[in-house]
Amino acid sequence: MVQHTADFESRLASIGKDQRNVGPFSDQSFPHQSFPRDGLVAKSRIAYQTTPLAIEEIRPGVFVFRGAGGTVTAVSASHGSAVIDTGFGPRVEEIRRALAGAVPHGVRWLVNTHWHFDHTDGNQTFAEAGATIVAHANCRTRLSRDQYVPSLEWRIPASPRMAWPTITLDGSSDFDLGAETLQLLPQPPSHTDGDIVVYMSSADVLVTGDLFTNGSYPVIDESSEGSLRGMIEAIERLLPLVKANTVVVPGHGPIANRHALADFLDMLHAIEDRILVLIDADLSVTEIIAATPTVEFDSTWGRGYVTGEYFARMILAGLGVDKKAAGREPVSSEKSEGRKEE
Repeated sequence: MVQHTADFESRLASIGKDQRNVGPFSDQSFPHQSFPRDGLVAKSRIAYQTTPLAIEEIRPGVFVFRGAGGTVTAVSASHGSAVIDTGFGPRVEEIRRALAGAVPHGVRWLVNTHWHFDHTDGNQTFAEAGATIVAHANCRTRLSRDQYVPSLEWRIPASPRMAWPTITLDGSSDFDLGAETLQLLPQPPSHTDGDIVVYMSSADVLVTGDLFTNGSYPVIDESSEGSLRGMIEAIERLLPLVKANTVVVPGHGPIANRHALADFLDMLHAIEDRILVLIDADLSVTEIIAATPTVEFDSTWGRGYVTGEYFARMILAGLGVDKKAAGREPVSSEKSEGRKEE
């Protein structure tokens, strides 16, 4: 277990049982510890709308496009080029124009690392241009149905039919692009229950999606069975693939390497240990947040729209998910054929 700092120990000791005004930690606490309505989502949209698009060729024929939502990766190859994720809706046309300069022969394959809007908003645009969408089977399920994230009070209408993946995976698969092969590695529930990591052995590039965010706390989507423990186990599985010279493409943030990924994992471990100590002390959700278990990491990881408090609340929400209901509202049997107004 992590060696807790004296500051953390003093904060823990200062929360006495006689001070409590909320019931003890329990699954029932989580539905009520919500964020301001659409607060984190609204902040993320502002960031995606205003951040300049940064373009970098990280290996010959492998390009990344950062800032306009989740990181987009493009691979130009002789047997059909590929794109991994498609960015945030209002920036999709800008991304598409930039991609055309890097991948002049068009995109044959589009891989979604998971279902969230900032990685899939451009699906329909690329599919209409001839790309085949590939994703985890659960990613298709979530894109094809209305979703609801209770901790964020965030409702997401189903994507248009054209945006749904047409090839789905629940096991690893290779896509031969000629000079490069994409190794698609579906993951057990971690950030969501539909995460795919992409490894390019020839280029020695690992594309993590939102299993790794470089320089910021990640989002953990409890409505999709995401959890901190799942995130930790996913990174532990990936680290053996990452060598000294491997280029690691995070879902958000600068291009990284093994050292940065290991630092991210250490941070997740440390915060998990601290939150488990607080849970073992029978503290309520309110008291756990008051103990600020992320505070020593906030100056490095909490500078973006996911603050330390947001991150702690998402961790607790993930721990409170009932696996049968998975924190979701019932889904209508009628599938939407387009995005609807809320």
